[in-house]
Amino acid sequence: METNSFFLTSGQIEKKFQEAGIGLKETLALIQMTWEQPSPESNPAPSGRLFNNLDRLTFSTVKGTRINQFKANGPDQPFQVFEVNTPSGDVLAYLNMLYLRKPLPCYYLVYVEVASSFRGKGLGNRILQVFRDFVETKGTLGLLDNIIPPEDPTFDLYTKLGWLPLEALIEVPEGLDRGHYMVYNPSIFKKELIKLKLPKLIFNLEKKRPVIEMRDNELMVRRTIEEFQDIYRALERLFQKELETGRATPLMRFMFTKFTTKLLGFQRRIQELVGYTGGESLEQLSLSPQVRALFIQPFNFDPERDDFQLSGEEHLWKVLPPKIKNDSTRAIEKLPLYQRPFLKQWMADNKRSEPLKLTIADLLDLGFDPTRLREFWFEQQGYMFERTTPSLLREVETRKGLLQKMSRKARGLRIGQTQLKVNPPLLWLKDRGNGYILRRKIEAIHWEEATYQLKQNAGLQFLNQNLHLDKRIVKIIQDIKDWGQLHIRSSDREMLHDLAYFVPWNLEKNRPLFSIDDNAVPYLESLWVA
Repeated sequence: METNSFFLTSGQIEKKFQEAGIGLKETLALIQMTWEQPSPESNPAPSGRLFNNLDRLTFSTVKGTRINQFKANGPDQPFQVFEVNTPSGDVLAYLNMLYLRKPLPCYYLVYVEVASSFRGKGLGNRILQVFRDFVETKGTLGLLDNIIPPEDPTFDLYTKLGWLPLEALIEVPEGLDRGHYMVYNPSIFKKELIKLKLPKLIFNLEKKRPVIEMRDNELMVRRTIEEFQDIYRALERLFQKELETGRATPLMRFMFTKFTTKLLGFQRRIQELVGYTGGESLEQLSLSPQVRALFIQPFNFDPERDDFQLSGEEHLWKVLPPKIKNDSTRAIEKLPLYQRPFLKQWMADNKRSEPLKLTIADLLDLGFDPTRLREFWFEQQGYMFERTTPSLLREVETRKGLLQKMSRKARGLRIGQTQLKVNPPLLWLKDRGNGYILRRKIEAIHWEEATYQLKQNAGLQFLNQNLHLDKRIVKIIQDIKDWGQLHIRSSDREMLHDLAYFVPWNLEKNRPLFSIDDNAVPYLESLWVA
């Protein structure tokens, strides 16, 4: 049973947090997890009108932090760690470093992270200053790999702290394709010694990088799982009465749904980490039967539609059905789900049909939220709406421009035997605290699902074993990425990592659309990028 109101008032939500004893870090994490980046114009979110003392509490908490140093726990962990701790023991930032003894004594900065809710408060600069002072005191070199893009406002952070680019000290070794190495020299090493020994130090480090990154990934996964556990326990405290009585409010379902989708997103990301073997498992985080049984509430809904924003091809918006224009969130969320192969198979295996009423347990079983993609036909053309967070809508215009550039540069070309096609966003809008992107529906599926189907679908396994279609998909995507690195200007290259690749696919029959050349070798006529 659930209450009728979608969200409590601002004052009621704040009181609920206080009664549950939710601390500052937990509060900020829950707000960011659920409502992403709160803004004054977003009514249902805890915005400027809610938790009015959060800025003051955040400032005083940051001011009261201290930095502690220790050695990382765990088998074969080589790192020394700096942590920014609050008086209550919360970790707001940390830095992993590794000592390299030869050919020059050096501390290599492996990774530095500031909790997202506390970024922009000076903690990153502070922990880097402590690291610099530590290196100075130890009388060793400092070394790091600056991955901050030039357009980022913090790009010159290290330079201001006295770090020098590698090329300012030595000739950069030929073939070095890592990021931008930077060095901090505490002035005890003569330039002649630096020029003589530093190339060997970089060479040694390059050989160790895969192992270093593997260990760093293990630590990162462990920390993140602990953060998820903390957030889950906070949610249980926040909705203790509802869980005990079985009265599931929309706010409760919304927050647990957001938690679950974030958890699933992290699960997908860790599968791609360098050298990660699953030593730290998400199975450590067990959701209670009451939470698993909750019906999901995947989208926000502000009764007052005062945050509507629209961008893109407005002539298309004018001719869309009135119900979509007049009440976008409600109309879009009632559209049929996009019938991707994995979802269709899951529905068949579980004897489910639309409209689906999914639970948290269903999301965990599926491994993704199928309600994010909705499809519809209009004037004999298929379209898809993708629900996203409003904060990501800021990037859509830039991404559309990149896709258009790629399309122009690839016109008339074939990368290998494949033609690059783009499916840019047509419209993007914000409504009732949600973001939506409209694209044309294409006869294709995401490359990861394509390779999954080729490996796991009984009807496709034999075909894949003989023709290695999954490997051919991976290769052409890498070829396109390499082409992009050569033909897209440097300021846009960072966005290439965020593009999605779609393989031509017969959605009705669940079959890949490969062609065969004169030598009976399969190839993709085209590949879609979005």
